[in-house]
Amino acid sequence: MKKKHVALVGVALAALALTQTVHAVPITGNIGFSGTANLDSSTAQTATEVVTWGPNVVGSTSGSFVSVAIGSAVTLAPAWFFTSGSVNNFWSVGGFTFNLTSSSIHSVDSIFLNDVLTGTVSGNGFTSTAFSGAFSVQNPPSDGKLQYTESFSFNPPVTPVPEGGNTAMLFGAALSGLALVKSKFLLA
Repeated sequence: MKKKHVALVGVALAALALTQTVHAVPITGNIGFSGTANLDSSTAQTATEVVTWGPNVVGSTSGSFVSVAIGSAVTLAPAWFFTSGSVNNFWSVGGFTFNLTSSSIHSVDSIFLNDVLTGTVSGNGFTSTAFSGAFSVQNPPSDGKLQYTESFSFNPPVTPVPEGGNTAMLFGAALSGLALVKSKFLLA
């Protein structure tokens, strides 16, 4: 009889251990880029897209992004409309990828164009996490290349993305296992 009890306790402990190991690990922190962009217009006020990107590098990191070295080259989508739908692999660097869901012009003034972006960041073993970003360009200097500095920035939303219920399901399985063990001890 004791061997059955030991086996049941082992099963219950294994189920309980599973509830401790299945966790969604969202991406946290911020990543910012610096570089150049060539627009379809000579002024930020009339531009509608980035036609090509110049060299772009990581300028700041925090949270999950600290493994990405400052100065790392960023790969960006070949072209981008400021008001767009989804663009897969919009940017990638250091094992992270941002899939753009949508973007829109937030504001335009006599010097700057400010765009907002939404999408998800994934990579490096983390759970795909909702992120929002901002892009700002100003009127070009005499060489005609639009420069932006630390104005391409991405952050997770304030409210966390729900995990999906796997942990609750495994916790319920563990409690069921413990109830089974308890009933076996009471019947023995």
